[in-house]
Amino acid sequence: MLKITGEIKDLLELGYSLSTERYYLRLFDLILDGCMKFTSADAGTLFIENNGKLRRLIVVNKSLGIHEGRGEAPIADSVAEFEEHDLLAYTVQCMRPVNIADIYQEKQFEILNIKEFDAKNNYRTQSILNVPIIQANGKLMGVIQLTNCLDDDNQVIPFPEEYEKMVSSLTSQMAITLTNMMLIQDLEELLFSFVEAMTTAIDERTPYNAHHTTHVAEYCMEVIDHINALYTRGEYKEFIGENDREQLYLAALLHDLGKMITPREILNKSTRLGLLYDGLMNKLEKISLLMKIDMLEGRMDSAEWAMADLRLSNFRAELPGINIRERLNDSEIYRINDMARRVYVAPDGTEIPYLNEEEKKALNIVKGTLTMEERKTVEQHVVYTDKMLDKIRFNEKYDRVQRIASRHHEYLDGSGYPDHLTAENLDLLTRILTIVDIFESLTSNDRPYKGTVPVHKAVEILTAMAKEGKLDEDLVRIIGDYMKKRNAMNY
Repeated sequence: MLKITGEIKDLLELGYSLSTERYYLRLFDLILDGCMKFTSADAGTLFIENNGKLRRLIVVNKSLGIHEGRGEAPIADSVAEFEEHDLLAYTVQCMRPVNIADIYQEKQFEILNIKEFDAKNNYRTQSILNVPIIQANGKLMGVIQLTNCLDDDNQVIPFPEEYEKMVSSLTSQMAITLTNMMLIQDLEELLFSFVEAMTTAIDERTPYNAHHTTHVAEYCMEVIDHINALYTRGEYKEFIGENDREQLYLAALLHDLGKMITPREILNKSTRLGLLYDGLMNKLEKISLLMKIDMLEGRMDSAEWAMADLRLSNFRAELPGINIRERLNDSEIYRINDMARRVYVAPDGTEIPYLNEEEKKALNIVKGTLTMEERKTVEQHVVYTDKMLDKIRFNEKYDRVQRIASRHHEYLDGSGYPDHLTAENLDLLTRILTIVDIFESLTSNDRPYKGTVPVHKAVEILTAMAKEGKLDEDLVRIIGDYMKKRNAMNY
């Protein structure tokens, strides 16, 4: 029966840690610590290849109490400079372990840098084991340099030959893990670059949405930082971790992805009539001219013509303002409907309505610039967002991006769209995105259907929506307070 000694157990645990570690810095610490421990090395240096150069990432010397490069502390002059006959250069060139019993007795290599280090620190470098870190494709990833193997009496001895295989085995495990980490990072960078490209495409589709997506994403990140600061002070119940932060960031960038399908003429509709305006103005001018001809040719009484022409002239003069005004009053609605009932009848019996059904419907928009049908078309963007994101293979790390992005128009009381979801189906990240999206829309200065709302007024609107049960009251209070302070700092 195989007995696992303490040393073998430690070696197995190190191998497991190397194969499962997810963070670069801890992986680098693990490999150097482990190799120094199992070879009884007094010192060690980890070099990592970067853009064709070897950089000292970690330097440890137990006797001298040196621990540089650990955690996030950088090493000054980290680029390893070496000559053609340097030991490090030889290791890189031959791509195999190099084991030197006494470097001062080895005439093959230039050791000026070692001598300088020893003289400066009153140290004696003797045995050295250099092991290259090689990827599966044969590419050099780095070098581990171990110095001064110590026996049980703390005397320096050569590194036993079997240590070469052990360190090579550990570094190959590290290389596999590091390669996988780099592949994952490359995929994540590809995903984020794709998302940012899509964000640019969304915002470029309409000048009235030019910065909305990026602003929403930025605000969401600021809100998370603020919430976490409150949590640290014991003023909020939840902490938002790094993965949730990334998921919300991606969801914020993608929340309007479905607008890629929304017709551009609706997205760009900055007035009630939109593309109908010029045609309507030309038609009303034509009717005015036809009525004048009728009057001049005796088909229309002059008094009747004067009244009709004045009415039409007043409406034509008022129309540009009605077309762009954010909200219409009752008298304006009355005049629109009065004109919609009027029809010009030509001598041949042809009827020309002052306003056709489409024009009447557009002008009767009480608030904003979209008809009910157009608004429903815009609201469909969340459905398209959900369908489009469903085609993207998000891995487990980003498994909530689709859900968060496609639910940002849902309200806690079920009055939102498209699925009328309620509080139990709307998590913290979705609630944050919903509030931030509304806030940015209210305070944005590039929306066609409304004027810019001051920050304090936007917070009042959000607070009213929270009291109605649509938004999370705690989050509205937290986000509102933050946005007011943020606004005050910018002015």
